[in-house]
Amino acid sequence: MSQITIGLSGHIDHGKTSIVKSLTGKNTDSLKDEIKRGMTIDIGFAHLNDKISLIDVPGHEKFIKNMVAGVSAIDSVILVIAADDGIMPQTREHFQILKLLGIKSGIIVVNKIDLVDSEWLDLVELEIKDFVEDTFLSSANIIKVSTITNIGINDLKEEIIKISNFKKDKFNRNIFRMFIDRVFIKKGFGTVVTGTVASGKTYKGKELQILPSYEKVNIRGIQSHDNSTDELSIGDRAAINLQTTHKVNLKRGYHIGKVGYFNLVHNAICSVITFVNLKHNQRIRIHLGTQEVMARVFFTDNNIKKNMIALLKFESPIVAAFKDKFIVRTYSPLHTIGGGEIIDINTSGKWNENKIYLDNFIGNLNDSQIIEKIIERDNKLIFKKSKLYQHLGLSEIAVDELLDKIDNLRYYSKDDYWIITIKQYTLLTKRIIDLLSILHDKNPYNKGFLLDEINNNILLPDDLLKYILIDCCKEKKIKVDDVLYSKYDFKINLSDKESLTKEKLVKIINETMFQTPSIESLSNQLNLDINNIKKLLHIEKSNNNIIIINGEIIVSINNYNSLLENLRIYFKSNDLLDIKEFKKMTNTTRKYAVPLLEYLDKQKITFRIGNERKYNKK
Repeated sequence: MSQITIGLSGHIDHGKTSIVKSLTGKNTDSLKDEIKRGMTIDIGFAHLNDKISLIDVPGHEKFIKNMVAGVSAIDSVILVIAADDGIMPQTREHFQILKLLGIKSGIIVVNKIDLVDSEWLDLVELEIKDFVEDTFLSSANIIKVSTITNIGINDLKEEIIKISNFKKDKFNRNIFRMFIDRVFIKKGFGTVVTGTVASGKTYKGKELQILPSYEKVNIRGIQSHDNSTDELSIGDRAAINLQTTHKVNLKRGYHIGKVGYFNLVHNAICSVITFVNLKHNQRIRIHLGTQEVMARVFFTDNNIKKNMIALLKFESPIVAAFKDKFIVRTYSPLHTIGGGEIIDINTSGKWNENKIYLDNFIGNLNDSQIIEKIIERDNKLIFKKSKLYQHLGLSEIAVDELLDKIDNLRYYSKDDYWIITIKQYTLLTKRIIDLLSILHDKNPYNKGFLLDEINNNILLPDDLLKYILIDCCKEKKIKVDDVLYSKYDFKINLSDKESLTKEKLVKIINETMFQTPSIESLSNQLNLDINNIKKLLHIEKSNNNIIIINGEIIVSINNYNSLLENLRIYFKSNDLLDIKEFKKMTNTTRKYAVPLLEYLDKQKITFRIGNERKYNKK
């Protein structure tokens, strides 16, 4: 049976702790200072039954930090208002926080009804209805109670059980995560951490990762509501006994989750809603989960409104992921001024680049549209599917469901899929074609260019670039001959005279077999300067018509193929080949024979044993 976590919220001294005690028999004020001062300072925990957890949060304005930590993972709320006081400052602030965190259901409790008459109580009820109008509590039941006389406590208990049966409206990443709200050492067991499971499931014996330390730990044991269990699910109150070989540094605000899926965040793009106008570069406090960190907020628009896309730069790294909600408070004096939701994390580049990226998220985008923008945020940082899962902090199933709603995606696979949008593909292919145009202009007699030459400028993973080049070839944007890529309409242009000279050059190389004249000699024979001879040789080499060995020995591809056939025939009846036999076979001298044999060795046609060669049978 799934659990539900309900937080009790409201102004100081409105009776949240006494209500928990009346419901469960447990006093959640356990600290010495709390007992001495009669005031809740830290969050307290109790359970109504095996299904329902109650979290009591402090109502004093000085302890809002603890209040936010307490309600950060609740499913529903009990908003407590004292009948004699009515709505007070922390009632308002707590309620603002609950709305900003996206709480969708709850109960309103009017406590201390024994202190007022019925007429006053009616006025308080009217005030409350006006206060919650057009909010998630507008249709919530108002339960009137007194913890002194126990009036209404059973009605409240029934209402809590009733709302616990509603479907929980909580975003589930389908991977385990939990923000730690307490840490203690239990004799004989070691380190125990508690929290409310924010997402996913985990099991006894499972390995988890602690952030910010990135240490890996195993689950030695699990308790929920004082009972041992083998598994935890989203919404469960959990006490996890960690199995470690050494002392682990832990405290409230730390995060424990599935290994590899969450990271420390130095900056984040987010949507921000505030009750007051923030200033560009203003220093603010961010409360996310059980964490608190200082940050600077940056906007792209000088006309700063109360609902904006912003960049947060954290003064110290925090754990955050896509769709995490947070609270914004002023640096000093402390006031809650708004909240927001994380869109993307750890963006890089200069502010001008980030401004352009931020503007992509203006408007009412759904989750799939946001992920599409994240995928195409950088043409150099291309996501693999596995990296996208980890970047978003979402399970494979959750991400795939969102990707299925995006029409313009291309997937390229090599063990793990690369993902790019059509927009990215269009920009990348334009860059490739523009680059080939530049390379062709600089090297008009090159038949094409190797992948490495192209990627020196495009800077993509080699296997991804290969896939994109293949698509470009299919679309007839470029072409490939062997391993050389060129623009689809590119061809080497020679004058009639150059073409005629090239034919003569090839004829000489073919006729001289394996004793090719030097480049200087070819220059004299054809009455052409050396640079032009080199240019024509380069063209024929790129067309795969000749082989040049050691920059000197020029062999036509026809003669080379004939040599390979002769070697195949020779080795049918012979086991070894020496230089003398090879010279006879090629009708050449040692000057040419030795480099030719070494070239055949490099091509793995033959291999050397002493001064002889053996045939490399494939």
